[in-house]
Amino acid sequence: MVEETIREIRSVEKEADEIMKQAETRRDEILREAETRAGEIREEMINDAKEKARAAAADAEARGEQTRAAAENEIEKEVQDLKASAKTREEEAVSLILTRLA
Repeated sequence: MVEETIREIRSVEKEADEIMKQAETRRDEILREAETRAGEIREEMINDAKEKARAAAADAEARGEQTRAAAENEIEKEVQDLKASAKTREEEAVSLILTRLA
């Protein structure tokens, strides 16, 4: 009877050891999977951040181009206004000279 109890205890201990080994193996698998998934998530986040940065840079470039084009248009208008003003003054000066010569 004592021998049978000892055998049962040893059997249960052996079973417990096997369960522990299986649990450790499963734990290692879960950790590897988690590490792999964490790496994938990290790469996804980096790629998303890069894409957002590219989009922001493209948007800033487009807005800069719009601002430059608007400034060029404004400068061209000012040049045209100055030319028109100069032409008007030239005509007034010629008219004044002709009036005084007459």
